[in-house]
Amino acid sequence: MSRPSVRAFTLIELLVVIAIISILAAILFPVFARAREKARQTACLSNLKQLGLSVLQYAQDNEEALPFVSFADFTVAPTLEESWTRSMQPYIKNKGILKCPSDAGARWDLETSDRYITSYAFNAYLKADQPYGMLPAINRPASVICLTEGADQVTKDHFAPYFWRFDPEFAAAPANAPWYPGAYGGMHPGAFDDAKDEAKNLALRRHSEGFNALYLDGHAKWAKWTQLWFQTPSSTPPVLHGAFDPRQ
Repeated sequence: MSRPSVRAFTLIELLVVIAIISILAAILFPVFARAREKARQTACLSNLKQLGLSVLQYAQDNEEALPFVSFADFTVAPTLEESWTRSMQPYIKNKGILKCPSDAGARWDLETSDRYITSYAFNAYLKADQPYGMLPAINRPASVICLTEGADQVTKDHFAPYFWRFDPEFAAAPANAPWYPGAYGGMHPGAFDDAKDEAKNLALRRHSEGFNALYLDGHAKWAKWTQLWFQTPSSTPPVLHGAFDPRQ
């Protein structure tokens, strides 16, 4: 009885198959990576929306005052009691939503039960002890960013737009005049890149060359820095810090 012939693949055929698989992998892997990142971006946006509800609930329970921020550094001490990350806990009851899934910053290595480390930074223009720290003081809450994504290296719970560009009106306010001009000189270089005209302390390209932001009316959306950074110095009062400026 003769044995049936078995045709084997030639080396050329195997190389062609391997080449096709390699080409498909090169095409599909970036697609899968973008899909994963889009899912993380969506989860991050959901976090901010939940935080937005908690901020508005907090304001409702505190005579329309917005929360305080903490000047304690994550690398030095546990977040102080007045941090917004701690004062939101009765409303969110979940530390997990303080972290963006795409945030791989080293600060998370410092996480302990008494620290409230966060991917999200509160706009210090809006903290409770500032003139714009009350909801009625904001004319256009749907245009003012309250919370957004802090850069990976940031170890505080807030960012201060008034250190990005000098603000004469802010400096003239009685509560700020003694310290602001000197503080601006010290803080501006670490907070803003003048050559690129962009903030250093925000994660400006964490999600597809953009980042998520929560607005003071409770809605959240993705945007690019160039869409949010603008000045209208001729307005009354002048707007010097784009969508982060409560004087819009």
